[in-house]
Amino acid sequence: MEDFTLAIKSFSHKGLKQFYFHGTQSGLNANHIDSIGFILDAVEASHHPQDLKAIYANKFSEKKGAGKGVYSIEVNGNWRVTFQIQDEGAVFLDYVDYHGKKIKAR
Repeated sequence: MEDFTLAIKSFSHKGLKQFYFHGTQSGLNANHIDSIGFILDAVEASHHPQDLKAIYANKFSEKKGAGKGVYSIEVNGNWRVTFQIQDEGAVFLDYVDYHGKKIKAR
């Protein structure tokens, strides 16, 4: 296995993108900011999705069925940061309220 990090390559959620690049908190729950920051740092520093499982244990999962290939890390309650891995990078990072949502891979 090659040694690389999961560089964050793209975002689906505009607020998450603005927070990552500029520290802007608009569009994000103020109570989630610290957790989101830690999650983004962990994704950026990881070499493989299993590295995140070691960090987040039961808060980390890969979706099944139509969502296979979508990884999820719990922020708080129903809220998650989700992403996929393509070309050795994390893509389509999103910040979603899972309550009643069906998450599908792109």
